[in-house]
Amino acid sequence: MKVAIPTLGKGGLDCERSGHFGHCDCFTVVDVEEGKVGAVSVIDNPPHEEGGCMRPVALLAQNGIDAIVAAGMGMRPMMGFAQAGITVYFENQTPGVGDVAQMAAAGTLPVMGEEHACHH
Repeated sequence: MKVAIPTLGKGGLDCERSGHFGHCDCFTVVDVEEGKVGAVSVIDNPPHEEGGCMRPVALLAQNGIDAIVAAGMGMRPMMGFAQAGITVYFENQTPGVGDVAQMAAAGTLPVMGEEHACHH
């Protein structure tokens, strides 16, 4: 499973997670195999103006991403990820990308529901 984590800076497990997936600098992508974090790669996020919150949905779908871990998102991108077959997991307390990746690999994150949606 390929899991995308919105990231500030250059990307990677030692970076800080971005609280807003649409405005992140990049997505750190971790391959999760048998409950462990495997290969790590980075996908640059284009400026938010190019397609708004739906641009990252298309970008991640094109790159074969299976899931994203977000601290929150609006209903429109949440529905877009669902239509693209990308599971959205919710986690808004942990700042480190590596720690979030471990939580995703362990399967301890809840699927994001409407109650977590941002209304902006």
